Parts: sequence; structure tokens; C-alpha cells
Amino acid sequence: MPKNIFEYATRNKLRFASTRGDLTVEQLWDVPLRSKDDFNLNAVAKTAFKALKDATEESFVENTRTALHLKLEATLEVIKHVIEVGLNEEASAKRRADNKIEREKLLGILADKQNGKLSALSENELKKRIQALGE
Repeated sequence: MPKNIFEYATRNKLRFASTRGDLTVEQLWDVPLRSKDDFNLNAVAKTAFKALKDATEESFVENTRTALHLKLEATLEVIKHVIEVGLNEEASAKRRADNKIEREKLLGILADKQNGKLSALSENELKKRIQALGE
């Protein structure tokens, strides 16, 4: 396997089979992780895996890898990397959304507590604070 699969992919002009035709490395980043139709990274990965499996003849003695094997392995590795990045970005977005919801809840609770403290002040204390704020 090459050290830099993206360098290998671009130098060798790898293409990725999909239901909408062959995709470039750049186009692969725009394919959704999941979809209702078969245009998604999972389907692209399955197609690449099947191509690699079909090109690999079962042998318990010979262990040679041809240029085709290298190309198909690199194709699958690129797809797997894009999937991994997509899953990480998805998890990160969910975490940010969850944090935003929790922050809003906490700010609401804090506002309620602050309002409670203000309402506990006496009439004279409230008047003094209003005067201190000026007009």
C-alpha cells in the first residue's frame, strides 16, 4: 500500500464506481454517507470491495499482488478514509448541536435564578438599584 493514498489516487487517476457513473477523488467528498437511493459512500465502498474480492484469486500458496491489486486496494482505502472523515464530522456536528441545546437550557436556568434573586429584593433595595442605573 502506498504511503500517501491520495497522492497515489491522483497520480493514477483513480475512479470510483457509483450508480451515477465513475467519480473522481474530489467528487467522492460530495457523496453522502447514507441516502435512500444507492448513491452513497457505503454503496461505493461495497462496489470497490467486490471488485477487489473478484480480482483476488484464492490461493493458499501464492501471495503475489499485482498492480491491479494495488490499485483496487488503494481505491478501497481512499473510500474508507473519506467515510471515516465523514463519520467524524457527523459526530462532531452532533456534539456541537447537543452542546448548543444544553447551553441554551443552562442560560435559561441562570436567567430564572437571577430573576428570582432580583424578585427577592425589598422594595427599597429595588428603588435604590433603579436610581443607581439612572435614566
